[in-house]
Amino acid sequence: MVEKRQKIVIIGGGVSGLATTYYMEKLAQELDLSIHCTVIESTPVLGGKISTDHSGGFITEGGPESFVTRKRQAWELCQELGLGNRLVGTTERGKNYILHNGRPQIVPMGPVDAIRTPLLSFRGKLRVLREPFVAPRTDLSDETLGDFLRRRVGGEIVENVVAPAMGSVYLSDVNQVSTQVVFGQFADMEREHGSLVKGMFALMKQRKAERQLAEQNGQSVKKEKLPAFMTLRDGLIELIETLADKIEGDILLDSKVVDIAYTPVRLEPYQLSLIDGQVISTDLVILAIPTFAMADLLEDFDTAVARNLRAVHYNPVATISVAYNKGDIPEPFDGFGVVVPESESSKLLAIEAVSNKFGHRSPTDQAVLRAFIGGYRHEDLIDLPDDELSALVQEELASIFNIQAAPTFIRIFRWQPANPQYGVGHLAMVTEVERKLQKQLPGLYLTGSGMRGMGIPDCVRQARKTANQIIEALQQAHAAA
Repeated sequence: MVEKRQKIVIIGGGVSGLATTYYMEKLAQELDLSIHCTVIESTPVLGGKISTDHSGGFITEGGPESFVTRKRQAWELCQELGLGNRLVGTTERGKNYILHNGRPQIVPMGPVDAIRTPLLSFRGKLRVLREPFVAPRTDLSDETLGDFLRRRVGGEIVENVVAPAMGSVYLSDVNQVSTQVVFGQFADMEREHGSLVKGMFALMKQRKAERQLAEQNGQSVKKEKLPAFMTLRDGLIELIETLADKIEGDILLDSKVVDIAYTPVRLEPYQLSLIDGQVISTDLVILAIPTFAMADLLEDFDTAVARNLRAVHYNPVATISVAYNKGDIPEPFDGFGVVVPESESSKLLAIEAVSNKFGHRSPTDQAVLRAFIGGYRHEDLIDLPDDELSALVQEELASIFNIQAAPTFIRIFRWQPANPQYGVGHLAMVTEVERKLQKQLPGLYLTGSGMRGMGIPDCVRQARKTANQIIEALQQAHAAA
């Protein structure tokens, strides 16, 4: 009997949807399973929030401009795709700053810096040093990151250091975001070791023991040291384009799914209605789209599931890249970026020194700063006309860096919505949603930044896990047939 080729439709052509498709096809080929994938993207281009512009001699990212290497999944995917020689890392010399009384102050990275920093009062510094002696919380339920860190290290460092970082990197309110989602390892350290400091020492001890054991067994213990952040030479769009090129199935652009029907007695139980009237039948469906878009498609099946998915709030953001002649900047900035506390008068969330982090992205005589506006603090500013938004950013940069010259290049991107906000109990909600859907809609899977982590490495991790689950299920079904 000829094996039926399993049809799989992936709704969403961002990095999550494309990586899931890539991993499924790769695993299926290795296991000699017959599948056909179709990626459906509602917009004319692939990539989602990954959007790279090449103009004026600049490589400008509208969304993420790099990925962290502490989580290796994105780096590993680039290696798999043959993009290893295209990766570019940040330099080691970059510093991070926090705006303090209108001026950038360096983030302390060691004991001496911590003692000298004006970001914390003497009392605030003593409170941080008390962390190993603070009793751990016995309640294992989720809590906000703000509550967690105030218990462990005090409120001053939360307000002056952590909150502005969260507001710029995740566009999140530290007093709302879930500890389990964004820094689950912190909660694990407290639970297992009673302290963050003790947990870090325990982790160092564990790694040392692992190295010693490997050496005794004659194994190599050398691990490649990577820059903290990496990108691709022509922008992160290279990752999207390479994934798309590797996919053997179909990719439909500008083709939105408006309805999902499920008829379990049919050979191909899912029928997807597209906005142009076309209907596609398939065996399996993967939703790799924002949670509110998932909710729209699942409303008719379970209103409670849709309500929970729609409750995930997405904050808007605009990124404004501004270039200046280096000679026109009176106070050259040596950092990677500046985050802005809510207590400051500036309307910016953060400023990224793009030309310091990745010099290849601009002409050598140009300095590029990328400003972030919006988030939960200033959602209304997103709607400003381009000229007003540009003028606002230039005014802020003049105040912070004393730049009076006119820019040579400006590029504005708006994301409405942008980043999902993981409230307390988010992971429990996602788990319950998946449990209910598994019973009601077997063969339908959810993945993407709104589920268990928004960064590119987290999206890749979830994509690989989703692909493994699907291929394992197909393999079991094939063995039972």
